[in-house]
Formats: sequence, structure tokens, C-alpha cells
Amino acid sequence: MVLFDRRSGRSSLRQQQSQTHTFPAPRRGLIRNDSFAVPQGEGAEVMDNYFPTTQGARLRRGLRRHATLAGDVEYLATYDSGTNDQIYAADGTAIYNITSPADPDVVPTADVTGQTSGDYSSVQFTTSGGTFLVMVNGADDEQLYDGTVWDAINAGSAPISITGVSTSDLSFVWKFKSRLFYVQKSSLSAWYLPVDSVGGAAAEFPLGGVFQRGGTLLFGVTWSLDAGDGLDDVCVFVTTEGEMAVYEGTDPASASTWSLVGVYQIGRPLGKNAWFRAGGDVAIATDDAIVPISASVRQDRGAVQADAITYPIEELWRETVDERKGLGAFNMQLWYTETLLLVGIPSSTGLETFCLVSNSRTGAWAKYTGWDVNAVTVFLDRLYIGSTNNRVYEANVTGIDDDVTYSAVLVPRFDTLNMSEEKQALSVRLNALRRAPVSFQLFCNADWQVSVPTAIPADADAGAGQWDVGLWDSAMWDSAEQRVRLSDWRTVLANGYSLAPGIQITSGRTTQPDIEVISLEVLYTLGEVTG
Repeated sequence: MVLFDRRSGRSSLRQQQSQTHTFPAPRRGLIRNDSFAVPQGEGAEVMDNYFPTTQGARLRRGLRRHATLAGDVEYLATYDSGTNDQIYAADGTAIYNITSPADPDVVPTADVTGQTSGDYSSVQFTTSGGTFLVMVNGADDEQLYDGTVWDAINAGSAPISITGVSTSDLSFVWKFKSRLFYVQKSSLSAWYLPVDSVGGAAAEFPLGGVFQRGGTLLFGVTWSLDAGDGLDDVCVFVTTEGEMAVYEGTDPASASTWSLVGVYQIGRPLGKNAWFRAGGDVAIATDDAIVPISASVRQDRGAVQADAITYPIEELWRETVDERKGLGAFNMQLWYTETLLLVGIPSSTGLETFCLVSNSRTGAWAKYTGWDVNAVTVFLDRLYIGSTNNRVYEANVTGIDDDVTYSAVLVPRFDTLNMSEEKQALSVRLNALRRAPVSFQLFCNADWQVSVPTAIPADADAGAGQWDVGLWDSAMWDSAEQRVRLSDWRTVLANGYSLAPGIQITSGRTTQPDIEVISLEVLYTLGEVTG
């Protein structure tokens, strides 16, 4: 056997023949619920700014500034008509049309002013009178947009009014069975309007006798047992304490057509917009986990953890929730075409700014550092996020976050390589696919201690593919869609019982990066079995 001097990293006896071990790219994403001693393959210790694909791990894209508001961006809403699609952003005092801002650095003229809160909920609702965007915030009169004009709706507004409840007390809105339903803030009461109407006499639906744990009603959703709207849809009312009351039927005023299915318990929801719809199911972000309603109605709160969407990162999820408690609400958005689930995390001075993302097809998770996601939506199949620096960004474009470079770090899970001997890592090879030249550094960690080297400088924009500018053997002359293999060994130094190679890239180009890690290989030698 060969002995290692751990202080110098050199072997004290004749060098043994080296061998290699392949670490596949972590398609399973970040793992925080697996054994250190016997890890499952294709997981990551660190996955910052890489997206877990079905084949490997792809360097994420950046942010492009789209609009600037007068205050922090607190909500994003879309109006989809097919011919007059628009996107709106709200801060604490106004609502702005940001569909095509004249200048992304200049605050546009607001469509709605005089507001006292940006904590909105919205829904698009179509009646015989048109297609409307309905917005409430629990502080100001409801705002109703018909595709041309915004109107403040209250008991005295015309031609549309709502009576029976002050619309400034309505904090959440959703649609169910051709009706608008609302949450009355700081209460356990919901309200609903007549069928196919955005106005009229609102009727109260008290739920104080249904919920047993107190709190207040937070939001409501339509939950379907199939993939869309249908006869089997039910209405779900959710409280701040994590109780869910499920009702089926069509008319809450009639006992013969409206009945309680059951009351179920989940963790405390992390915000009124901290949920997303996937097909007919709905998943809710709670202080326990992100849990689908379909699993929550079958199992108790403890057992449902195994079916939680955040199960692979359960320790990271709980650490994040505990750290951000009281800082604000979480928010979520599923981007179907990119199979990307984004979870916005409340930000605060002194804490790392990041969001969590998941491949909705595989369930693999990663961190996107530097993204301050205070609001999020998808508009015309593009992802937009609103931040606490007053700006709205289009996300997943370019290779830089507005004007800030970002570092991407990937470290697979540590592995003993099924050997009890100590190992000395000598070199690491990157196997990847890419469309343009990219600078990177490789390194190796040992014995479950993650240490990331200082980030290398960002690549400058390169004229790859242009005659007399692109690098021979690097530029893609034939097709912009062609990807070529990147394979390169770099010298490293690490001694330990378990090993984990890593790669770091700094992105700072205005062009979109395109590199997908396939695997990392470690060249190593064996030492002795240590005690």
C-alpha cells in the first residue's frame, strides 16, 4: 500500500498505478435527504446556477432589465385576450402597464394610482360582457380591467358595482364553477358573486364553524380530480394555520347542491401566492414542504412528507423557511414549456439572495443565486420576475444578470468509490457539450468538506462563428444548433476517504451561455486503510 503525508499531499512510498472514476452530472439535482455513507448516484452537494436536465446539468441563463417602477415590485399580473395580451406590475402605490416600456430605466406613467398596498391577488374572468382582469389587495377598492379601462369597484361604482361587502376588505380572488370567490381579510369568511358576473350582490360563506385551529382564511383554489375544469372540480379554502376545507357542488346557498367533502391539515402556507397548478392538481408551499393537495387528502401531515415535491431537499427547505421566517411571503410559478418550477424566497440584508428551481419533469432541484424573486409570472411564454430593487426582469435570457456576472458551481455528492482506502485525487476531467468557447476551472474536495475556489474572471463576449473572429475548432461554422464535445483534464489536489470533483464557471456575456455538463472524471491513486 501507499501512505500519504496529508500535510504535503505526497505519497511516502512508491506511487501506485492511478485509476479513474466517473461522476455523472447530477440529473437528480441537489440532495438533502440521502445517506452520506451510501449516496445514490447522480445527486449534487452544490448546484448553484445550473439547471438539472434529463441528460446532465445546464448552465443557467441570466436576467435582462425589462422595466423600472417607483417602488419595490410586489406583484405581476397578465391579461390574455389572444389579440391584446398585456403584462402589469404593481408596487405599493400604483399599477403599471409594462408590456412594452419605452425605456427599461424610466418609470412609466401608472394606469392606476393612489393605492396603499401592492399585495395583490388576481384572476382573469370572462362573462358575456367581456374578459376582465380582477385584482384585490385587502386595502383598496377592487381594480377591474376590461382590456381598455381600469375601474375601481365598490358599492357605488357604475356601471359595475359590488354590494354586501367592502371590496377593500377582499384580499384574495379566484374562480370556481363560473363564479368569483373572495377571501375577506383577517376573517374566516369567503364571499361569492352571482354566476357569470363581475358585479352584483356578494353573499357571505362563513367558515368559522368548519375550521378548528383558528387563524384566518388565506386563499382559495379550484382543485380538479382530472387534468382540467370539469364536473369533478372541488373548491378548496385554505387558512393561515394550514387547514383545508374541501367543498363540492355549484351553489353555496343551497344545501342540496353544495356540501363539505372534508377538512385536512397541512403545514402553514408561506403566502397567499405560494402555490401553483400542475394539470388539475395544486401544490402548496408550507413550512413543512411543498405538498400536492392530492397527497394531502390521502395521508396525514406527517406521512405526506414522502410525497412532498421538496422531499429531495427537505433539510434545505426547512433551513430556508426557518431562516426567512417573518421576512415576507414566498411565491411560485410553473413555466410549462421549460419544465421549470421557480420558488421565490424572501430576501433581506445580510442573507444570501437566491431562489430555488426544480425540473418539473424529473423533480430535481437547484439554486439560482442572485435572483431576488419578489414576484413572478409567465407572459407570452416568457418568464418575468419582479425584485425589491424596483425592477422587472425577463429571466432565462442573456449570460449576465442585468449588469452583474454570476458564478456557477457544480459539485456532485461525495463518493468513497466503494473502497475503504484513502485516495489522492490528481486530475479532474470535464465532459460537456457546448456551442461556444467557455472558461472554467476544475477542483476536487474530500471527506464531505465542500470548498469552492475563488471564482475565475468572466468570459468576454466572443464573436464565435464569425469569419476572421471566431476561433478555429471552436466556432460553429455549420449550424447555430450544433453542439460539440468539450473534454479537458485539469490538475487538482485532494486527499481523503471520499471524493467529490467540482466545476466553476463565471458567466458575464450578453449572449446566452450554452454548456451542459455530462460528467466529471477523477484520476486518483489509492493509499492505506486508515483508522
